[in-house]
Amino acid sequence: MVQVALALIMAVTGEGKSEYLSYEDAFAKAQKENKPLLILVGARWCASCQVMKRDTLVPMMDSGELKDIVVTVVDKDERPELCEQLMHGPTLPQVVMYTRSSGNWKRLSLTGMQSRNRMVELLTRVAEVSDAVMQRPLVR
Repeated sequence: MVQVALALIMAVTGEGKSEYLSYEDAFAKAQKENKPLLILVGARWCASCQVMKRDTLVPMMDSGELKDIVVTVVDKDERPELCEQLMHGPTLPQVVMYTRSSGNWKRLSLTGMQSRNRMVELLTRVAEVSDAVMQRPLVR
């Protein structure tokens, strides 16, 4: 029982090893370097959000799987207006991915806790739609 409690505390309070750019800096970098933008929308109190950062995003960043993608994390409590524009529904975490195509942006997303395998599937979809026309504008 103590182990479960400690795991939960670590999940809620644990921060990933990697530092993330602010949304504005990530947005500017994605535009300048013509790279996809991956946004994890979450909250500090959301255990799934913290686990996803620690067990999915950080290892993918550390291994180089996200080297060609600009990654940022947006806290729903700190940036509610931005999150309202980014999110589809209230469920946390949400992964929002924008990829550039013919001068436009295409939005893809996943809702809820995501494993590395699901994130790889999303990256595959990003590669497949890279020439698609944007369906929703990139939130500035």
